[in-house]
Amino acid sequence: MTKPPPLLAAALAYATQGRPVFVLSSTKTPVRNCDRCRAEHTTPGDMEACECLTCHGFHAATTDPARVAAMFAAHPAGLLAMRTGAASGTVVVDVDPPVGLVTLAQLDAADVLPGTVMSMTGRDRGFQMFYAHPGVRITSRPGGLGPGVDVKADDAYVVVPPSVHPATGRAYRWSGDGRHDHPLTPLHPILVERLRATPPAVRTGTPMPAVRAPGGFWSQFLQPGAGTPYNRLHGLVTTVLKAREGERNATLHWAACRLTDMATEGAIGPGQDLDLTAAAEALRRAALESGLTPSEVRATIASGCPTAGITA
Repeated sequence: MTKPPPLLAAALAYATQGRPVFVLSSTKTPVRNCDRCRAEHTTPGDMEACECLTCHGFHAATTDPARVAAMFAAHPAGLLAMRTGAASGTVVVDVDPPVGLVTLAQLDAADVLPGTVMSMTGRDRGFQMFYAHPGVRITSRPGGLGPGVDVKADDAYVVVPPSVHPATGRAYRWSGDGRHDHPLTPLHPILVERLRATPPAVRTGTPMPAVRAPGGFWSQFLQPGAGTPYNRLHGLVTTVLKAREGERNATLHWAACRLTDMATEGAIGPGQDLDLTAAAEALRRAALESGLTPSEVRATIASGCPTAGITA
């Protein structure tokens, strides 16, 4: 029997553990959606129900060995990613040096990051700490535990060993004895309370913010035609406006990442009716309307859509 390539072998091992995995492109971005998915699947529910092999990023994550093998057969140069959150029972604390090491020292002093399974990310001194998901919704957010320390949990993903970092050429690897099947340490109760989603705030009938601009700022994003970039953006803006308290920053990051996907697909940007900067500006204004601060909005959009050139 032919031995599977290392990346596929690792993916099958994770799937056996009950950790849903999927394939990213070789640049760490999700594989481009097919035309039908770009046009028709614009909500999380649509994406979860999709039967396509690799469309919709982490929504395509699976523990089915046959689907995992098919993913790598279709994208042999891709990177291996794991869906985080309740789906895999994980909350990942992602430390990005150098500033993340300062934050990490503060968290260590507070004794809220006990030892657990860790991976080295392929970046200089970067690493990820894998904790057991507590069973309540944990919001994913950049800088969730302070500068340089992101939280990847529900509705997120991480690249996992033995993927090779596209910028450094170094492989991700598990620390210690190199095993990933050790029991995960529970997330500290203090961090559970800090990161858990709060009860939904009642936000019904929220109108688009009124902005004085030629033709009305928001009207330009309400063009007819299901699946058009305008309607996709309208869905993102509406989601940001109606995000629950405690999840607004994570929702904005998700929406900004979707803009990056749309730009990668060529749906927005040069030569298209919808400009990337204008689309990001719509998200910015919606996020400010939802109650986020200008500094939060600027940092979050820059993280999810760094090419938009947004200033807050």
